[in-house]
Amino acid sequence: MRILGIDWGTGSVKAVEIDSAFGRYEIHDYREIEFSSGTDPVESVRQLVSSLSQTPSRIVVAMRSDQVTTRNLHLPTRSKKDIQSGILFELEDDLPFPIEDMAHDSSVISQIGQQSDVHVATTLKKHLITEIQKWDEVGLDPDSITTEGWALRTLINKTLSPEVREKPTLLVDIGSKSTLLYLHWRSFPMVCRKIKWGGANITQELEQRLGLSEEQAERIKRNPAVLSETHPQSLIDLIAPSLEEIQREIKHMDLVCKGVAHENLHGIYLTGGGSLIEGLPEELERRIGIRVERIRPLSSLSPSGVTFAETSDAKMGLAAALAMTMVGSERNLTINLRRGELAKTSKSFELNVESLKRPLIAVGVVAATFFISMTVQSSFLRKTLDSKDEQLKRAMSGFFGTATSSAMRTYLANPNSLKNAIQKELDKTREMAAVLAPNTTSPLVFLKNLSRKVEKQSSIDLMALTVGAAPRSANQVSPVEITIVTSDPLAAEKITQAISPKLIETTSPTKEEIPATGKEPKKFRITWRGNAAEGAFNRE
Repeated sequence: MRILGIDWGTGSVKAVEIDSAFGRYEIHDYREIEFSSGTDPVESVRQLVSSLSQTPSRIVVAMRSDQVTTRNLHLPTRSKKDIQSGILFELEDDLPFPIEDMAHDSSVISQIGQQSDVHVATTLKKHLITEIQKWDEVGLDPDSITTEGWALRTLINKTLSPEVREKPTLLVDIGSKSTLLYLHWRSFPMVCRKIKWGGANITQELEQRLGLSEEQAERIKRNPAVLSETHPQSLIDLIAPSLEEIQREIKHMDLVCKGVAHENLHGIYLTGGGSLIEGLPEELERRIGIRVERIRPLSSLSPSGVTFAETSDAKMGLAAALAMTMVGSERNLTINLRRGELAKTSKSFELNVESLKRPLIAVGVVAATFFISMTVQSSFLRKTLDSKDEQLKRAMSGFFGTATSSAMRTYLANPNSLKNAIQKELDKTREMAAVLAPNTTSPLVFLKNLSRKVEKQSSIDLMALTVGAAPRSANQVSPVEITIVTSDPLAAEKITQAISPKLIETTSPTKEEIPATGKEPKKFRITWRGNAAEGAFNRE
């Protein structure tokens, strides 16, 4: 979401764009257009708006502080309805104008037990209407019209540490022709006051003291190094008389702070273009006796740690503060005077039905054609699917044989179940084929081939033959062991030549002598061990 905060000042218009999404934000862009002599401010604002890369999602502006009254109320309730009733009751006696002429908004800042602390901002409806019309003139319709004090409260809460925010703090925004003084204490906007004093007063002081033109005095104010070449006094010494008014106002705010918080100001922070004057924080601190330092809004707000130019930091403070009122949790707390009858509404527009008649007829014809085509295609596809289902049922009946109608419906509805069932049937078929198929490594075939290889006149006794057992795969090795007994010592060599390597792959047989007993002559037991040779089980 793109949020745009616009600060329409007396010397320029400043805007800060912030990208906000999912609780995170990033400063997208910032810009300023000054009002030169004879330039229409409205046209400058239009120029700034037209230079934006895209239309923002939210636009936030502020009412001038001299058109707004604020107060902090302590109410003994947590009920939203009772809080609103209590606000109206408290305002009715305090406002110097009829309550029906009032536009207001409130925000609950803290709740402890059954106690609620509420900040309330009020203005006259006619002032708010004038503000809306002012922005309408430049082609903008702000989503939120808040107060300068609430925007600066958001800025302080986002840039200063919790320890500093607990103490009374004064933020001084020095503009071209006016200065905003905002007193902050414990997250509460205490006082926000605008005075007619600014950087232009310092420029006038330089004009009078040095006899310069406005342009020359402005250049010296921004670059005091030019002054050192022509004048012995420092810039602060020359503008000292013009600082008396701001000094007096700050001391007055210190007295207000003592009355409200019962303690002195803890610190003073400067922002705005006038705060860039060299030596100004040190001079004010010397005069008032309270710590004074500049604040850098853009750099402090940037979550990525980007450091912005000192001039941009000073000038864009209020515009950035306005945009931040619509970021994250602050969006639900913000003061927005555009409530009720003056809330932003979407602009209505009329349709010329006659001008849309022909396009609507064309759209109707296209839509009707589309639906008729889809209906015909749907019918054709349904018939095709029904035919394929019947073919699949017949195929399953032929494959499974005894499959029930319920099983058929299950298979059609769940292809994975059908796939698993078919796989199980195939596994069973493979197992049966392995058992019933011809034995390619049958011992009988090997024995037949062995008897063919041995000479018929050889006198041997076959004592043992171990080869094959069950059907094997074609590439599986079949071990062989043959044991014979013979009384002819040369029989072993003849048999080895006859069967190796044609029937058995082996190195050499093992021989064992059997002593003669009685009438039996001496015999020899010969054993061959190895693997069946290729072709040992060929059927001839």
